[in-house]
Amino acid sequence: VLQKDAQSPAFLVSVDIDNKLMTVRPVAAKRETGKSFELWLIHDSLGKPRSLGLVDDPSVIRPAKLAQYDKSVIESATLAVSLEPEGGSPTGDPTGPVLYAGKMIEGSF
Repeated sequence: VLQKDAQSPAFLVSVDIDNKLMTVRPVAAKRETGKSFELWLIHDSLGKPRSLGLVDDPSVIRPAKLAQYDKSVIESATLAVSLEPEGGSPTGDPTGPVLYAGKMIEGSF
């Protein structure tokens, strides 16, 4: 669950680690006109956040986005959503505020 605080879930994220497939579903997140939500993978070994793409609507992050990351990185990463200009970050790095974040937890839901 990516959220601002314990009472504000914004996105539900599920990950099939073996197939490196991620599904992102907005729950309560409402974006501003002219802005986009962008999902970032954050891990100490990466040096800087890595974009996994835009998550303005229910979306599936395809294996190509996760294929370059080791399973252990994905499992222990923090996911964060920033508010970016429409179409995403123009620099490849987060430019807007990080609104929601969460850690991976193992489970079958």
